[in-house]
Amino acid sequence: MLPLLWLLLAAPASPPGMSSPVDPAFLSLAREVEAALRDGNPAVLDARLDGEQFLQRVTRGLPVSSTFLETLSGEVRTQGWPLGRRLLGAGGQGLRVRLLQVRMRGRTPLALLRILSDSGLNYLELELGRDGRGEAVIVDLYPYLEGERLSESMWRVYLLAAAERGQCLTRKLRGPAREWVEQLPRWRRIERLSGADQDREAVEELDRLPPRMRGEKFVQLARLRLLASLDEAEYALGLLAFEKAFPKDPLLDLFALDNPLLRGDSAAMTKALDRLDRRVADPYLHHLRGRVLSGQDDLEGAKRSFQKALEEDPALFEPVVELLSLAIEEADHAGAVRLLEAMERNAGGSLMRVRIQEGPQARAFLESAEYKGWLERQRAHEGRDGGADVAGPAVP
Repeated sequence: MLPLLWLLLAAPASPPGMSSPVDPAFLSLAREVEAALRDGNPAVLDARLDGEQFLQRVTRGLPVSSTFLETLSGEVRTQGWPLGRRLLGAGGQGLRVRLLQVRMRGRTPLALLRILSDSGLNYLELELGRDGRGEAVIVDLYPYLEGERLSESMWRVYLLAAAERGQCLTRKLRGPAREWVEQLPRWRRIERLSGADQDREAVEELDRLPPRMRGEKFVQLARLRLLASLDEAEYALGLLAFEKAFPKDPLLDLFALDNPLLRGDSAAMTKALDRLDRRVADPYLHHLRGRVLSGQDDLEGAKRSFQKALEEDPALFEPVVELLSLAIEEADHAGAVRLLEAMERNAGGSLMRVRIQEGPQARAFLESAEYKGWLERQRAHEGRDGGADVAGPAVP
């Protein structure tokens, strides 16, 4: 397929589908978070988090002294929880966020967002509730790629912090928690090695942990992240071990998208996408199915998948890029221009600059009457707005 290197536009999102019945206050909160994250403001997660409820979850059953608990609570109430920065970066730049659904699980409202970034695809589930004044708030957060709620990971962070300060009541600990305290020096060494980009040494230290600790989900995830930067074969073996330990975890289907063992295995990839779609109901996954079909040279099937993605989420631009590439490759210049015009409409009339990979099909499109007419309309539009002429697409 002829790839387009980039398209620059700002497409608005259409309203997401919602389950019913959901209190309008929770729908409003979810949409507020989506809009703020799309604008590059991850601090909205901290601002709308109910810190007291989250603190109760983080400290529940934490075997620490009352002094440490009071100190921790005071620090949190003064400084808040910087979770947005931890999850999405300091500025939240380069993220494309989409609210997919707000639904009820029993009496608990949950909002699910798709997060697309340079590092790939992730989903963020927000557990919603009400604060003491009855206002809708975030109670907890579950990033799919973390494999657990943030309250669970923060519980472990504060357990180790308490142990370092001599505030951990180890006589109350049993099982993995006790082992974590006993292995604290090794874990801190792993963190230092990882922070210094000594990933191989960090993996070796992880493998020296006691067997029960090595079986913990977050340990296996930490190992997988390190292996992903080291060795494809070892990463694939790590994925197999994770699947054996956690056979129905949604992380497996996200990992499948980057699993080197599944590259070229379209049937396995399709099954992974289908399982993930049943959980998240995300139109973007139709785009990924289209990519799989395209890799099989089933171009008609790929087109149908790309079009279905756009039908369900007109704000997606990746399927349009793929369809545009196919139209250029098939010399459907009129169809390619219709796609460009549709992108303009979705972008609210914003100007676009298109860069196309060099090749005979690309050259033919750039020299076509259809493309030249579209480019002239772009130039005229920019001239009316008082801007400079639109440059023609560069062909490297």
